[in-house]
Amino acid sequence: MQPTKLPLFRTLVLGVTLTLALSGCVIHVGGNHHSDDYTGSVSKVFGGIDIDDHRTVSDLSTVNGGIELGDHVNAGSISTVNGGVSIGEHGNVASIDVVNGDVESNDHLSVSHDITTVNGDIELSRHANIGGSLITVNGDMDASDITIGGNVETVNGDIRFTGHCQIDGDITFKRPNKGNTSDTPSLHLDEHVMLTGNIILERDVNLTIPDRLKSRILWQNSHQ
Repeated sequence: MQPTKLPLFRTLVLGVTLTLALSGCVIHVGGNHHSDDYTGSVSKVFGGIDIDDHRTVSDLSTVNGGIELGDHVNAGSISTVNGGVSIGEHGNVASIDVVNGDVESNDHLSVSHDITTVNGDIELSRHANIGGSLITVNGDMDASDITIGGNVETVNGDIRFTGHCQIDGDITFKRPNKGNTSDTPSLHLDEHVMLTGNIILERDVNLTIPDRLKSRILWQNSHQ
């Protein structure tokens, strides 16, 4: 029976080695693997996640690490704390939720639901399609030729939409907490931005918007 124990011992050592490798700096999905080799979820603490081009994976989450997707990547929900999210061209994800980090994408991003950040900016290149809402607390938004199926909401961030944009919901600047001394945020909408909803202001905002959208402004006193 003694000879059979050696392979088992080696297997156990290999398993421990693999576990330690996954707890290192970065989990990399790609390389020599085919797209159908791994399509599950990836979770990481104290390190980032890097997904190669043309991969399909499920949910991705990190704590103290960023998430980077290559071009033509399909993914489920993406969430990170203390790390940013970067997505290549033609990315397709379910949702993005970030605390203390920015969200950036190249052209033709598609998100089925919301993009939400706390203490982070949202910067999307041309032709993004967001099925849900864009939400920040202390972060700016910048996008061109974007389509948004839901609302746009911030507290202390600047919002800038350029090119031919379609926003199906409202744009809201939420009332800040008492004692908040942040600078006055700004809203910039190009002439070709189409807004189905209203511009709801619960605080002072510097506005640069087309004349045709000024009738959509609903002022709600921040001292109420």
